[in-house]
Amino acid sequence: MPESAEICGSSTEVTFRSFAFASATTVFILFGTTASLYGPLLITFSHHFNVSLPVAGAVLSVNFVGAVVGVAIGWFSLNRIRGNAVLSSALVVMALGAGAAALAPVWALFLASAFVIGVGFGAMDFTLNSLLMRTPVTGRAHRLSFANAGYGLGAVIAPVLIIAVHPHNFALLFTGMAVIALLLSTSNRGLHAPALHAEARRRAFESRNRQRRPILATFVVAYILYVALESSSAGWIAPQLHRVGYTQTVASVATAGFWLGLTIGRVGVGPLHRRFTDRNLVLGGLGLTVILAAAAFFNVLAPYSYPLIGLALASVYPMGLIWYATLCPHDADGLALMILFMMAGGVIGPGFVSLIVSIAGIHAVPVTIAIFALADLTVFASALRFRPIELANSARN
Repeated sequence: MPESAEICGSSTEVTFRSFAFASATTVFILFGTTASLYGPLLITFSHHFNVSLPVAGAVLSVNFVGAVVGVAIGWFSLNRIRGNAVLSSALVVMALGAGAAALAPVWALFLASAFVIGVGFGAMDFTLNSLLMRTPVTGRAHRLSFANAGYGLGAVIAPVLIIAVHPHNFALLFTGMAVIALLLSTSNRGLHAPALHAEARRRAFESRNRQRRPILATFVVAYILYVALESSSAGWIAPQLHRVGYTQTVASVATAGFWLGLTIGRVGVGPLHRRFTDRNLVLGGLGLTVILAAAAFFNVLAPYSYPLIGLALASVYPMGLIWYATLCPHDADGLALMILFMMAGGVIGPGFVSLIVSIAGIHAVPVTIAIFALADLTVFASALRFRPIELANSARN
């Protein structure tokens, strides 16, 4: 029996009723809104709390530190209690963090609130992706792609909301986030998500092939670098453009353009996959990102380069998962491990950019993005040496 059948059999299979799936999609929109909210507000945070821009940039890393903790909590919880309870609890945690951020009078309390938001964010991200991976095989790909589109839509919405509300009124945005998260925490009754029992996990681990380890390690590193690349790009677009002379509105529009490019690109990945392999789409997207990041070093090109970077990066995340699934079929647990460890990229990326900016200035942002893209391209390219596990086994037999 394949591993997927063991993990997603009748006792552990997850089902979403229509209302629950609509709620889950809305949660993904909330993900995207949260992910793209901090970057355009960094300068506002700097002025409001009277801290330097590199110090304000620490909020990006603190949020992702919380997300790493949240993913670990979500992983532990899903193995022991029902998924709808885990999801509702994560939404309540996120609401508490957002409410505290709206009221925070000093920078230290705001950072603590961002950490709590991150915990809820990470727990929700891991929980929903894991639950979608345990839904029936028929329609699973559609559900996952639809969720990714929701994430991109939310990421486009946040900069637009910032323009509409005005950055100085950012407390209203965090208040709205808290209210929406609380409302969503009550809308999971149509979700059937039993705990993943220890026996099913043990059978899954015992059935792994030793060849899986180097493949999984390679893709974990690749996805850590990818998240570092994506979070650094999105988080530092607005500060770079504003510091080199563009208005905050233009900077926010460019950030929205990055996420819109990511959303449009993911919608178009399906047709492209009919003509190009998953690995070609991953490597090609990262190669284009290196070139576009280099172009963003020139101030006149920067507002146009970042939306194109979003478009180029769109294929990396979903096609990388397909590439991994081709090499390691039926490995839902490996995908879960990638979700856990890739969150570290959200700490490494913005933190590294903040350090470089404090040393070399704002013009180092596109150079740092290009370095991340080149490093990620190198790691993904190293996966070309692997053969699919089933083919390797059949060759020995």
